[in-house]
Amino acid sequence: MDMFCGAGGESTGILKATAARDMKIHLTAINHWERAIETHAKNHPDAEHLCQSVEHIDPTKAVPSKRLDLLWASPECTHHSIARGGRPRSDQSRASAWMVLKWLSELYVERVIIENVPEFLSWGPLDTTGHPV
Repeated sequence: MDMFCGAGGESTGILKATAARDMKIHLTAINHWERAIETHAKNHPDAEHLCQSVEHIDPTKAVPSKRLDLLWASPECTHHSIARGGRPRSDQSRASAWMVLKWLSELYVERVIIENVPEFLSWGPLDTTGHPV
């Protein structure tokens, strides 16, 4: 599963790694942005593509077996990064990271990789001014 997929760089790496081990996989890619799904589909036409927000997908319906060998997630990092210059963050924009936990709690996932910025390590609740506690 390539959650929050873009053009498919992560998927390319996953497919190359599994091919090098003579493994066949079923790749599913999720993104709410139609352009990302269109681009991913051009790069990975054999993958299953879900063009909808992760928040609106039932993990157990997207993965009927309820088992994943690998969940690759690249949740939004804008509101974790120092690139915002220390300005207040938005809980709504930080919500995508919680979706990773939801999927992990509802499925059996053998391996998980979360790609993000270094500040993600201190991610947590926000205070009343919108800054991480």
